[in-house]
Amino acid sequence: MNRKIIIKTDDLNKEISSFLTEVGAGVLMSWNIEALIRVRNAVIEAYEKMGITLEIDDCLQSIPSPN
Repeated sequence: MNRKIIIKTDDLNKEISSFLTEVGAGVLMSWNIEALIRVRNAVIEAYEKMGITLEIDDCLQSIPSPN
């Protein structure tokens, strides 16, 4: 069974930013953007390993896409 989740980039970025701030990593903006990209890639990879396609809707993208 193929499952697909579609999430807006800004929603995912907000969640990741919130998490980074909670763990004390929300200090430097340039580092934060790099961290957002790395964590977002890890989230996508984790979903793929579970057999779920996580589609990122980049139409309102606030950080550069790694692709």
